[in-house]
Amino acid sequence: MEATIKAKHPDALIELVKGSGGDFIVEVDGQEIWNKNAMGDQFPNEEELADRL
Repeated sequence: MEATIKAKHPDALIELVKGSGGDFIVEVDGQEIWNKNAMGDQFPNEEELADRL
């Protein structure tokens, strides 16, 4: 997923923060753009996520 994001947004700074309980949350500048738990326990498609940035 990091490679897909970097391909579309080469200047992106990506930081992995280990969560717990199956969390998968993506934030951009403090704004949440994906939360697996809030999205019906679904992971985003890599392209879909990169397009949301």
